[in-house]
Amino acid sequence: MPLIRIDLPEGVSNDDKEKIQKKVREVVLKTLAPKQVRYDYVSIRESFGIIGDGLPVVDVDLRPGREPERKKGLVDGISSVLKDILDIDPEDVYCIFRETPAHNHYTGGEPLPDWVPADK
Repeated sequence: MPLIRIDLPEGVSNDDKEKIQKKVREVVLKTLAPKQVRYDYVSIRESFGIIGDGLPVVDVDLRPGREPERKKGLVDGISSVLKDILDIDPEDVYCIFRETPAHNHYTGGEPLPDWVPADK
C-alpha cells in the first residue's frame, strides 16, 4: 500500500491522466516491492496552479519501512512518467512522503498489517 495523489494543473486530458495513473502503478511495483497490489492506490487531481509554481505535487501516504532508495526510485519513476507524458521537468515535481503506522490504515473496516517487502 501506498496511497499516491498527484496534483496536476487544470486541463490535463483524461487520456493523459489515465496513462499517468497506469504508468505510476507500474513504477510502484518496480520500486516499492508491494506484497499485495490490491491496496496500491493512485489518483490524479486537478489543482489551480502552474507547472513549477507549486505543481505538480505528489503526496505519498504509506506504512513505515521503505528504505530511502525505494522512495528515491519511486520519485524518479513518477518524475519520468510526468516527463514522458506531459513534458514536465523533474525539477518541477514536488513529492512528500507521509508514513503512518499500519494500524492507521484501514480498508474494508480492518487495519492493514505492517509492511514487509515482497522481495525480501
